[in-house]
Amino acid sequence: MKNSFIGFLLSFQFFSSLPIRKQLPMNQKTVSAMYAMLPALGILMGGTISVLYLVNEQYLQLTNLLFAILVVIAGIVMTGGLHLDGWIDMGDAYFSYQDKARRLEILEDPRVGAFGAISLVVLVLLKIGFVFELLHNDSEGIIIFFIAVPLLSRLGLLVYFVTTHTIKEKGLAAYFKSQVNPQKIWTAFTIYTLLFAIITYFYIGIVSYVLVTCLLVFVTLYRKWTIKNFGGMTGDLAGALNEVLEVFLWGIIVLFI
Repeated sequence: MKNSFIGFLLSFQFFSSLPIRKQLPMNQKTVSAMYAMLPALGILMGGTISVLYLVNEQYLQLTNLLFAILVVIAGIVMTGGLHLDGWIDMGDAYFSYQDKARRLEILEDPRVGAFGAISLVVLVLLKIGFVFELLHNDSEGIIIFFIAVPLLSRLGLLVYFVTTHTIKEKGLAAYFKSQVNPQKIWTAFTIYTLLFAIITYFYIGIVSYVLVTCLLVFVTLYRKWTIKNFGGMTGDLAGALNEVLEVFLWGIIVLFI
């Protein structure tokens, strides 16, 4: 229980903008717990968006477009733009059309290039557009979707992290990879997925199973793509997956609702 709590705090410390200024122990048990708690962090973030939605419906009554923009901004604020930074770096690296070694150098470059900026604009516009469509169509189960998307995107992140080797031998991603217990991550993934499928079926029906299936297919393809074009996984590529997976899931929801 203690390790789970420490892992929960570590997930906030490394994957959210919430300041936890405390030196926490990092070992195999706590790092594994941190990754196992990532979907729970996603649920809390989605729950926050759901509360904002209810407040808007009852009191603020903002237009659907403005609220869709606020939803995207809220997601960026809660993560501190961590995953979005990975998406930007990946855009710069991939569209440079250089060899793998040069792409990895660009991934580590903190500067934002033209392709990174374009990738950012496209991603944000798509996310706003999909959320707007759901709000505009007054889709049933919208609160469930606000929670499901950040939860499922982090489940996808777990699969990618466990199944993909890190490119660099040093760095934070490599350290986490060396410490994490894959069996515990797969157990957590199975529990989260089963609970999600069972609970959400009563609210959104077969769409819950469609989302999980599409999630696994997308992560598999993304994994192959990153291995082919970059040689494996980095922290930036993992963060980029979280961002593009959210957009993909919103698109699937719009398609099936």
